[in-house]
Amino acid sequence: MIFRNTISLMMCELGLLALLGCEVPTTAWIESGPTFHLGGSGRLASFTVYGPLPGHRIATPNDEKSQVWSIQRKDFQTSLLVERMELTYGGVPDGYIQTVPPAGRPAALSTGLVYYFFAETTGAPGAEGFFYMDKSGPIRIAVPGLCESGFVGDVKPLKCGTHESYSEPKDLEKFVQENRVR
Repeated sequence: MIFRNTISLMMCELGLLALLGCEVPTTAWIESGPTFHLGGSGRLASFTVYGPLPGHRIATPNDEKSQVWSIQRKDFQTSLLVERMELTYGGVPDGYIQTVPPAGRPAALSTGLVYYFFAETTGAPGAEGFFYMDKSGPIRIAVPGLCESGFVGDVKPLKCGTHESYSEPKDLEKFVQENRVR
């Protein structure tokens, strides 16, 4: 009986050790500011917020021309753990530099538009998502059907699985309510 209990205890300990070594994907939620609350087991390499280009109301992911704010680590030794990290839009944590805009504070985010953020991490998958800037604060949403034409260069918004341009919804407020992430 003692032998079985000892073996069971050892198996549990091995299982816990295996779990502790696993990557925990990065999570993000947004509050007023906006302030991005991150979690997970990775280290933050960079964080970027994209805004809609003129004439559009929804940001295109990974479009370099759409970047409104971006930070990146100064070097490989300074990346911070994302667990319990809070990033306020326009704030630069120790060990990071702001790359967009190259100087000064980023422009305020406009209400009535949809923005996209991407938290690039090392050691675990990053986090990304869309948010609508409401008068009362940011609202996390999904934007079904929106894909980008690539990850570098001249990135265009496309309807997923096609080469057709993505058509933004006519009633953005209704779209936001229907696609709110809870």
